[in-house]
Amino acid sequence: MGKQTSIVKYTGKVGDLVGYYHKGKLCFRSLPQQVNRSEATKLSALDFGTASRAGKLVRSALKQELSIHHDSDLTNRLNTSLLKVLYAGNQQRGERSIQRKHLGMLTGLKLNNATELSKLLPFTPKVVQAGNSLRIAIPALTAEDILHAGNTTHIEIKAIAAGLNFKEGNYGEAVSDKVLIDFRQPAAATELILPFKAGEAETIVVLQVKAFREESGKLYASGNRKYFAADIIDIIPSFEVIPERREYNILPGQQLLLAAHGCYAVPQLE
Repeated sequence: MGKQTSIVKYTGKVGDLVGYYHKGKLCFRSLPQQVNRSEATKLSALDFGTASRAGKLVRSALKQELSIHHDSDLTNRLNTSLLKVLYAGNQQRGERSIQRKHLGMLTGLKLNNATELSKLLPFTPKVVQAGNSLRIAIPALTAEDILHAGNTTHIEIKAIAAGLNFKEGNYGEAVSDKVLIDFRQPAAATELILPFKAGEAETIVVLQVKAFREESGKLYASGNRKYFAADIIDIIPSFEVIPERREYNILPGQQLLLAAHGCYAVPQLE
């Protein structure tokens, strides 16, 4: 592996060389003359592609409302988590798909790997479905309750929800609600409320925390990754589609024929 030290830097393929980043440094390597892939490797690549597309869908759906600086490794960590979701289903290699019953495995994923919500907040957020909304109770919080830098004057807590359809490869517009806590004011409990409509989409719920300092009447977000976080706190699965049950008109003679072949549960007349 060579390292690039001159002012000429590039990534990607150039001739028979390819440039890439490794641990923050720009490197290059030669392209292999021949790549031999087994059938199993090709099928595994198909599964990885499925997880990668699902990861891109999640990032795209949340990007509109997410306002923290996520780490550069988020794509890899999200793809790895989605591969676990993919492999949790009992399916053949190369034909796996994201299954609703396993999406809960994404709960707890940190979108900022440097900090998690449990380090900043003294409570565990819970998502409650109430009619056409998702509700998250926020207790009365003071400066003593929240981990923050010495110059922090405000904390913003924001809930984000996005509906995704992994099968169709699309997502709906993300919604959000937030509260700004001023450490200089009396603490008060509140509730974050997100509009929600159950249906065919899988709904990902994220809670984000950001620290701010006030200077000359303006708020400035903290740039220290220790004091902002965003975790997936819940996955609301879609409705399960139940196949329509069809019943047939079976004549008495056909009942005997079915019974002779071991079919004793004969449907009734329509």
